[in-house]
Amino acid sequence: MKTRPLLAALAVGALSAGLLAGCSSPGDAPAEKVASLTLWHNSADSPALLQLYKDFEKESGIAIELVDIPSDSFETTTLTKFATGDRPDLLEYHPNISAMLTLNPEQNMQDLSGMDFVKASGDTYKSSGAYKDKVYAAILGFPSVFGVFYNKKVLDENGLQPPKSFDDLRTMCTALKSAKVAPIWESGGSAWPTQILPLLYVSEANDGGDYGWKVASNETPLNESGGAFVEGLDAYKGLAADGCFNANATSATFEDGLRAVYDGTAAMTALHSDTYAALLGYAEGDGAALSEKVGFVPVSARSAVAAYASGPLGTYYAPKTGDKAKEAAARDFIAFATGKGYQKFIDEAKAFPVISTAKTPEGFSGLQLDFQAAYTGKANIAFNSNIAGFGGFAAETTKLLAGQATPAQVADSMVAQVEQASKAAGVAGW
Repeated sequence: MKTRPLLAALAVGALSAGLLAGCSSPGDAPAEKVASLTLWHNSADSPALLQLYKDFEKESGIAIELVDIPSDSFETTTLTKFATGDRPDLLEYHPNISAMLTLNPEQNMQDLSGMDFVKASGDTYKSSGAYKDKVYAAILGFPSVFGVFYNKKVLDENGLQPPKSFDDLRTMCTALKSAKVAPIWESGGSAWPTQILPLLYVSEANDGGDYGWKVASNETPLNESGGAFVEGLDAYKGLAADGCFNANATSATFEDGLRAVYDGTAAMTALHSDTYAALLGYAEGDGAALSEKVGFVPVSARSAVAAYASGPLGTYYAPKTGDKAKEAAARDFIAFATGKGYQKFIDEAKAFPVISTAKTPEGFSGLQLDFQAAYTGKANIAFNSNIAGFGGFAAETTKLLAGQATPAQVADSMVAQVEQASKAAGVAGW
């Protein structure tokens, strides 16, 4: 990790009146001048996010000192540093409840509930970024949308429509095996993608986040017979048993899968929208050409319901540091990032806004519009987003794929992991 100031030269001064207007009230004492704020951030931050930090510096006269957290060990490194008692002024991290609980937000994070962006974000904070009716995270970015990428030509040549349900996937599997392409590419070598299909299955049952909340509060056990989670594991195992996956499913990577779907050697692969940039690389950056070849659809147990989860990039917390001036300045950064600086960020990121004060920029490819359509159509938050202790799920589904565990064993293992983590975090119901 390295710390690097974004401004080489800095004229230290108070925040502009425009920024202070959102955070001060009549009668407040003049704000103490702050020279810099430390931000722990993911090293995979986009150029648009890095520019947002510079824009805040220019607007406020406050330097943002970036502490790079490597993206390949982001969660572990962040939590290890945080556990030592070290605190940044700003923290970029996941907004889901299971991740938030590891930070003990009630004790360690500033309450952002009264800030303008909350009301302008629709229902976002009903399922992410908030805990016990208090908002602790400011979410700037469009969420990761989970679904199925498919090769349009392969489906068309075999007289198939894009799938909507797991029944569709199994029916298509039979037709596509005779076409000598991998019906569904699975990526056991990367491990994390193996959890996506089971989670997609459950999405339909998580209307309004209800199923996930019941599991999180110990009202509904994950290993409940006939429950959506167990059914999802059974359905995933059924696809594997039917030979629907690529022959090297236990060792292949998700990058291999994106290439296979783009080239037409695989018909489909279940991933999330944030893999778009990697897929675009195979089309040499030509979004229109990519969209002619590849589409994206939501799939769940019996109908087309997408799953989504807000990610860490562009999600900010303001930790309690004991330095009241810096704590106020951290809120000023969040006010700027979600307010005056938000439209420019959206334009430069070429992203769909999640705060209603910004307009959607033009120039999206057809595939990107598929992501938006999946999210704005019928979509539920990924049911595991708000359950403590779910970090080990990918390891369990990788065992399931390899035949090293049964669906029942995976469900029992996850029950034990969730119970341990929930009790440790003091989650109500445990």
